[in-house]
This record gives sequence, structure tokens and C-alpha cells, in this order.
Amino acid sequence: MFLSALVDFLGEDDALLPVAASLLIYDPSLRVRFTTKTEDDQSGVRLEVSKDSGMRFKPNDLIEMLDAISEELELSPPAKQIAQKALNEILQAESRAHETPIDKLHLHETGSVDTILDLIGTAYLMQRSGLLVDTKIIATHVAVGSGTIQTEHGPLEVPVPAVAEILVANEVPFIMGEATTEVLTPTGAALLVTLASEFIESSEGFMVKQQGIGFGSRDLGEVPNRMRVIVGEFVEDTKPAPKKPAKKEPAKKEPAKKEPAKKEPAKKEPAKKERAKKEPAKKEPAKKKAAPKRKKEDRAEMIDSWSADEVIVIETNVDDIDGEVMGTVFDTLLSGGLAYDVVTIPAYGKKNRPAYVVKVIAAKSGLKSIAEIMIRHLGTLGIRYTTWDRLKAARETIVCKMEIEGMEFMVRVKVSRGVDGSIINIKPEADDVMKVSKETGIPIRELKPRIAMQAHAITE
Repeated sequence: MFLSALVDFLGEDDALLPVAASLLIYDPSLRVRFTTKTEDDQSGVRLEVSKDSGMRFKPNDLIEMLDAISEELELSPPAKQIAQKALNEILQAESRAHETPIDKLHLHETGSVDTILDLIGTAYLMQRSGLLVDTKIIATHVAVGSGTIQTEHGPLEVPVPAVAEILVANEVPFIMGEATTEVLTPTGAALLVTLASEFIESSEGFMVKQQGIGFGSRDLGEVPNRMRVIVGEFVEDTKPAPKKPAKKEPAKKEPAKKEPAKKEPAKKEPAKKERAKKEPAKKEPAKKKAAPKRKKEDRAEMIDSWSADEVIVIETNVDDIDGEVMGTVFDTLLSGGLAYDVVTIPAYGKKNRPAYVVKVIAAKSGLKSIAEIMIRHLGTLGIRYTTWDRLKAARETIVCKMEIEGMEFMVRVKVSRGVDGSIINIKPEADDVMKVSKETGIPIRELKPRIAMQAHAITE
């Protein structure tokens, strides 16, 4: 539910796409999809994952995979450290639970590709949302569930051994809760102890500024199966004191997911609804006939056919920096995952000085972090920003298997489609094409058309 809550927090359904695309090399069948869900008047996001359920990785494979994808996604050191520490928590817990060294472990559920999706995805989304900078993470007491569940090991008591090991080793306060099944997985427990620096009984007195809600896929009946990521601050003198209860507590407290009702920020919808609701203009006395305009309803329908979201455009003018400084700003904004795009536009400023307009396109949640980077690195006295509606073509990443001179290669390909489902563009992943070129000696300009043709045949 970490991924779902963070995607809802960002407000971007495709925010996890780069992580999922990176994992296609390891599991070509991997697909992720986010759907909206409303429960008890609270709206959020639920993650649906399809994968090769029979594929399992050894501990060393998971470590290598995590390092490779962290490098490919250019995770910042703090983000990479989160993913590495969480994976280590899982492996250490499995080792203690089975009394087996890590390199000898035979992993079951925790050895699947979605373990890396959860760990890297959470670190990547937190980095992208600016939650790794000047942020203290506090968690309420977590519910673990009760009863038994069926696993590849056979029936196990809840919490399962790996979860119990993680909670006990890190002295995490928890409650059993009302659910009679597992509600805290080893991956969730590992992320919780890695991220949270403090545990409190409730979020009473916490002033909410922004939040994201993630729903779990398991049906718990009348028990809510959701998690909230809240950004805000405690009102002065109302912060509850942290407590360290015993390792296990009777099921007397409400699950952490049940929290006092807070102000729910209204979900921003594209401006299409307002436009669609406008009544047609009343008939006026005949005037000059203008060219017929597209009806508002038609425009709203057109917008509905595309994926829509909102972005911010942040910009500033500078006339006193050199190329090295400008390059550093680009690297910082793009490699940190904060910006979608950064451009500079040559201009003339005051006193006819050559200048640049530095323009950044990003998610709304990254505004403060980006503003701080631009002001500190560029020395500008201020920035301007506006919010824009954005329409996007449908996009997906697939994997093409290629055999060249007896060698087999897996190449990721990005495919974008129009509103009618027709293919707009097919673009092989540059790093994968370069790797094939180096190993085969075939020029990139010859490889790209071959890969594109194969991808076109697969997707049509």
C-alpha cells in the first residue's frame, strides 16, 4: 500500500512507470495498473500487479537487481539507502526465521519480482515527491492482523515469522487489529522500520496539508484496508508522546488505518467538467457570422479520451552564471527525479546582457524542493510558477526478445498510442540498444529499425 498511497499523493497514475519498465528485463510479463477507489467517503488508489507467479530470485539476485535498477533510475543516495536497508531487513528476518545463512536461503513470496518493485518503487516515489528532504517520518501503531494464511510454506500463523522478526528486532509497537488475516507483509514491515523514526498511538493534533490514500487488494470485509501518507505538522503542545509498548499487545486498539476524520482535500479534476456543464449560448440577434467553433461538449469528450493531469511550470531568469553551474542544476533536478524536463531559453535581459530563462516542468508536489534547488544553485532572488492542465498519450513499455548470432538479448521498447489505439511512436530504450550494439558490433542506426519492427508486430 506504500506505492498506492504515494501515487495518490503525487496525483500521477504513471509515476511508477519507470520502475516497472526497469523490471521488465527480469520479468517480461510484469504489468502494473492503478485504479481509483472510494470507501467511507475517502478516495484513493489501489495497485494491481500481474507477473510470472512462478518466478523466484535468490537473495544475491535480488541484491544485484536492486543495485542495477537504482543505478538505472539514478536514485539519490538517500533513496538508494532506503531500498537497500529495507531489503536487508527482509533477508535478515528470513535468515533468523529459518535459521539459515542469507546466501543459502530459498525464498518464496519474498523472492518475487514485486519485492523489488515495492522497495525501489517506494524509494523512487518518495524521492520524486520531495519527502526525503528535511522530512521526519512518524508512524502510528501498525495493525498486523490475526488468524492463519496459506503460503508456499503451507499455513502460517499471523504475523508470519518474517514479519514478527522484523517487528521484534526493531522494537516496533503494533496491534493485532480486527482483521482475521494478514494485513502487514514482510515487505511492508521492512519499509515501515526503515522509514519511520518514531511511533505514536494516534495522529490526533496533526494538521494535514496534503495526503495520499492507498487501498490494499485484500478484502477485509468491514475492516478498512487502507493506508494514509500525510504531510503536515503537529499543532503546538498537542503532539502525543511516543511510547514503546511490549512486543505484543492484546487486540484492544483500532487498526492504524482507522484514523480520525480529517479534512479531505478535494480531488482536482481537469477543467473539463466545468466546460461540459456550460449551457449553450442563447440566440442573439443576427450579427456577423463567425466561423463555427468546436462545442464545449466536444472538447470535454476529446479531453476524456486522453490521460489528463496537472503539472507545474517553474521558471526564472538568470544572467550571471556559467555553463558549469547550469549543467549542475540540470543534473540535480533530473537525476534526483524531481523534474520531468528542464530547458534553457537564450534571451536578453537588463542592460542588454545575454541571459537565460530556466524552465522546469514537474509534479505539483515538487514545487518547494525545486524552488530551493534553483534559488541556491542559480543565486536567483525568486522563481515564478504556474499550474497547467496536461493531456498525455497512452504509454506502455514492452520487452522484445532478439536473437543475433546465437546470442539472446532483451530490449525494452516504449510504445505510445493515440485515442483510437493506433500506434503513434515506438522507441527502443537507448541503454538496451547500446548494450546490444557493443556486444554484436551492429550499429545502433541498424538495430533501431529491426527492434521497432519486432515491437510493432507484437503490439499490433
